[in-house]
Amino acid sequence: MEKEITYSPHIQKEFETAIVFLIQKIKEHCYNEKPLILHSIRVGLKLMEQKEAKEVVIAGFLHDLIEDTDCKIEEIKEEFGEKVAMIVAACTFDRNIKDYKERWQKLITNLKQAGRDALVIKLADQMENLPYYMLISDKEKKQGVMWKHKFFIDECRNDLQKLPMFKNYEKMVENYETKRKN
Repeated sequence: MEKEITYSPHIQKEFETAIVFLIQKIKEHCYNEKPLILHSIRVGLKLMEQKEAKEVVIAGFLHDLIEDTDCKIEEIKEEFGEKVAMIVAACTFDRNIKDYKERWQKLITNLKQAGRDALVIKLADQMENLPYYMLISDKEKKQGVMWKHKFFIDECRNDLQKLPMFKNYEKMVENYETKRKN
């Protein structure tokens, strides 16, 4: 069933406000080497293409801010509301967990507890992160990143399998894994 969502000029202005906020926070301080502004905008746009609710799209634009900048969840709550802040919080890994796999497992648990909105954002995020996989030269790191993608698929399949975007993601991961083995 096709979603009947259109974004009014007012809502589009709210999206712009989120993008400006994103850029400001990244310019203040960013801990991530990837092109975070472009990545975050692409995640939000992918959610718009899927006709997700306004709060989901805004949270998609902001999903990496807590992990990768000095932005605090309270700032997001104050600027964009409780629902957006809750979704962004669910999409944020726990820096106190040092073990990569354990941290990722906890993140997936949090996403599933938060529900579909957080899972869909993480799905869009994973899809946008996957092309960076081919740039990783360290074999062990590459295996860890592929584990993360496959773990996400296995753990979230029941929640997301009806989405065409999830099916596309599964195919993308399969294709990248095939390239890695060749």
